[in-house]
Amino acid sequence: MGLITRAFASMTRNFGKTILLLLIVFILGVVISGAISVQQAISNTDASLRANLGAVATIEFDNALMNEYYERTGEWPELVSFLSPDVFHEIGALPYVRAYDLSVSAHVSSQDLIRFVVETEDGYIDDMMMERDMGGWEPFDLKGVQSAEVIDVNEGIIEITSGRMFSAEEVAHLNYLAVISENLANLNNLHVGSRFTLADVIWDDDAWNYDSFSEEHIFAQRSYDFEVIGIFNPLVEFDLDDDWGDQRWMKERMENRIYVPNPVAIASTVFQSEQGRLQHPGMDWGTENPEDAVWFQNVYLLYDPQDMDAFRAAVEEKTPPFYTAVEPTSGLEGIASSMDSINRLAGIIFIVAAIASVIILSLLITLFLRERRKEIGIYLALGEKRGKVITQMMVEVLAISLVAVILALFVGNLLAQGLSETMLRNDMVAGQFDDDWGAWCPLEDMGFGTAEITTEEALAAYNVSLDLTTVGLFFVSAIGTVVIATVIPMLYIVRLNPKKIML
Repeated sequence: MGLITRAFASMTRNFGKTILLLLIVFILGVVISGAISVQQAISNTDASLRANLGAVATIEFDNALMNEYYERTGEWPELVSFLSPDVFHEIGALPYVRAYDLSVSAHVSSQDLIRFVVETEDGYIDDMMMERDMGGWEPFDLKGVQSAEVIDVNEGIIEITSGRMFSAEEVAHLNYLAVISENLANLNNLHVGSRFTLADVIWDDDAWNYDSFSEEHIFAQRSYDFEVIGIFNPLVEFDLDDDWGDQRWMKERMENRIYVPNPVAIASTVFQSEQGRLQHPGMDWGTENPEDAVWFQNVYLLYDPQDMDAFRAAVEEKTPPFYTAVEPTSGLEGIASSMDSINRLAGIIFIVAAIASVIILSLLITLFLRERRKEIGIYLALGEKRGKVITQMMVEVLAISLVAVILALFVGNLLAQGLSETMLRNDMVAGQFDDDWGAWCPLEDMGFGTAEITTEEALAAYNVSLDLTTVGLFFVSAIGTVVIATVIPMLYIVRLNPKKIML
């Protein structure tokens, strides 16, 4: 009689023990199946939600790492404040990057233009700068453009409704050309071909100390005459009823954004840095050369959101300490926290279930083998090799376990779907009342990832399904656990002496 035939004969002859082993493997398998199903569902949901935000990142300081350093040492780390364009270009050459942009921002003022402001029904104006009397000077932001292929246009942040964007020749040189928003143009009666004046204004200390912004408190000033060559309309939707006012502030910043060639924004930044050094010669400016004190706002578009972790690791290798790649997470902070909590719980359950499975099954199989010691002794006395006896026992356990594992796969997945979704919903709802603010990402100010992800949207994306990855992970984990639990008791057979058993 072959070992396979003997194995199946033994399973039918010891039917009660077969059912007991099947039930135990089934129960443990249900727990493992549920844990793996939840972890895979969390992973898929997180990837789906982040894909909706877009595979976009910017290189910024790692605030969490700096805070950790401060808590550990009691001192803030010494930072490299300004990265050179060469570093950004090197990062842009990484295989994960589809496109990237370097933009220099400059803060300027104007007595010619009226700033567009967002007002709510109660008349509240979001921009806090408007509460201060600036002596007739209105603040504006210059956004430098490095390429004729403007990412904001290509990625649907804005659309050109009149005129044009800059040519490759224009963005490479100091050309005082501007592209402004429709609302800003309409408010100031501007059109393509119109001209307006902006200025770098450096106020002395008394102006800021006493809110006295008059001409005699201007430390330095330089004006620029711009020509409007294009008018844009923002395509980003903002929630103007946002309780905190962040969305109104971002909309206002975008409406008052003035696109210029990068050399123009760089010249403004350098001038302000030079005048600041003259005004406060004793201050530490981080670098001796004002031209090195230019911060390049960077945007990197990746081919695949799944590449974000690998991209972040590559960025941290190429940049000084405490720099990292930051992605927009608007509306995702609380949701991600809830999903991480459920994922950690599922991971703990999986580890406990796997360890318990090995211990319980090992003890049970050892008990079964002790009860069959005479049967095993007969096989060995008749000249059967120990390897074949061990194989027979392995076949019996694996055949029973396979049936139990298949049943556990579906039952565990079904139970996980109902329980985990309820737990996730409750955790997310509770998280809505958390007063902690989420981490702000500069990409959101630029128009990337401004869409808020609601609890209902997150739950709609959450799907505990049996995809190939889930099934594969479960079978590897479950069968692997059974094999480990079976191999350990087989040492009992190796040590058996058939002569002593038959006496």
